[in-house]
Amino acid sequence: MNKQDEDIFWGLVDQFIENANQACDQADPGIVSAAMLNAVARFNAFIVANESLDKKEFAEEVDSALNYLTGRYRELLREHLDDYRENYTQYIGNKSADELENL
Repeated sequence: MNKQDEDIFWGLVDQFIENANQACDQADPGIVSAAMLNAVARFNAFIVANESLDKKEFAEEVDSALNYLTGRYRELLREHLDDYRENYTQYIGNKSADELENL
């Protein structure tokens, strides 16, 4: 990825996270997370279909796209979970027993 594409990529990541954080002011974070996951799945299905030459090629690409996308999601999720495990108090802070009861 060249520098310009990398800047665009990280700008979009930040924008999507900011939109999700703002949505959490109006909705339960679990609903926001589920909505984002659904939107990403729908968008990726569109991308795979749109990049195919025709319906036949699309049908042939479904399994490989599914394997790639779910594998990549798993890798990224693992990286971020590991990051939060290592930096939990920096990112989240120390939750008291009272705070945990209200979750």
